[in-house]
Formats: sequence, C-alpha cells, structure tokens
Amino acid sequence: MAKVDDYQMSFDISAEKLANRNLIEVAKRAGAKADEDGKALELTYYGRPVRVERDPWSVHALDEGPEIPLPEQALILHYLETAEDKPLANEWITYREVPSGEFYWSAFVRRAKQPLVGFFGERPQYLLEMAPKVGGEPIEGVNADAAVVVWAFPKVPILFQLWAGDDEFPADGNVLFDKTVAGFLPTEDIALVAGLPIYKIMAMSRG
Repeated sequence: MAKVDDYQMSFDISAEKLANRNLIEVAKRAGAKADEDGKALELTYYGRPVRVERDPWSVHALDEGPEIPLPEQALILHYLETAEDKPLANEWITYREVPSGEFYWSAFVRRAKQPLVGFFGERPQYLLEMAPKVGGEPIEGVNADAAVVVWAFPKVPILFQLWAGDDEFPADGNVLFDKTVAGFLPTEDIALVAGLPIYKIMAMSRG
C-alpha cells in the first residue's frame, strides 16, 4: 500500500515537470481554463470545480464539498502533465486495450469492475440515480440494464455498463474508456479513475 510520502513524491514530481510548462497551453490540452497570467487554471474533476495554482503548487476544490485528498491531487497533476492536444475519438475500448493494460488487468478488475458489480449489480437503478453526483449522466441506446458515462476529467469519459443478475446468471458489468485515454493518463491512473467514482458513491451512501 502506498504511503503518504509516496503520494507527496508523486505530486512533487509532476509539479516539477509542470513548472517548466506554459500553464495556458497545458489548460488548452486538458480542456481546462487558465487565468490570463498563466499562474492558475480551473477544471472539472468528477463534476467538481477544481483550481490548480503554481508557485507553490496546490490543488483545491472550489465547491463546499470535502477537500481533495493528496492521492487525488497527484492524480490531477498527472492528468495535466500527460494531456495531449487531441479530440476524443468517441470510440470505446476496454482496459486491456490501453498500453500495458493486460499487465495491470487483475488490479483493474479489483479496483473497478468488482466494486461496480458488487455494489450496484443487484440495483442498477441506483447507479443511474447516483451518477450525477460524481460527474456522470445516464445514457440510452447501450446494451445494458443501466449505463452511465462519468467524466473523471474534461477529456476522460468512462462508460459503466451493468447487467442485473437473475436466477440463471449473476450480475455483471463492464468499464470502457474513450480510445484516446492513454493520451491523457498513465495506464495505472486509468485504473484508478475507473474505481474512484464507485468508491465515492459508496462513501456518500454510508454518509
């Protein structure tokens, strides 16, 4: 399990790389909006408005919700560091199809698919109800009992599909990404962003 020092190191490394970048150009690539002086930018993160400032680097939410944990602050910097200036392909792929996705597949299943099916599998409607709270929206015309697209970042949509279980078959689910996702996040972070909205909804349900 990663320690606080590891997350701080991850944050600091990305901050160091971004320090030499034009933040206005970074914002353009990431679908964010930079201040005119290039010292800060704002973007949406699971539907929440977030501000990133430099000198020194900081990440904080602009709404009245909870503060963003350090691991997620590092994730946001990773997105800004990685984001390429390209449009979405509007073509869905599986995690196995991202670079090295096969290698991380078992971790991805534990982080995203299993929690999705375990928590929502017997109540797909609940996924539709809760998706807007994490930057998502129900979509129609998809082969599933419930399907939502959650926007982790302005250029990272995630498609969650659920099939309810019955007497013959257990519940099942699927998690898909836009074909361009590797141009916006490292492979390990792709697995992380897929699991986070599920855990966020779980926390809301307990609260």
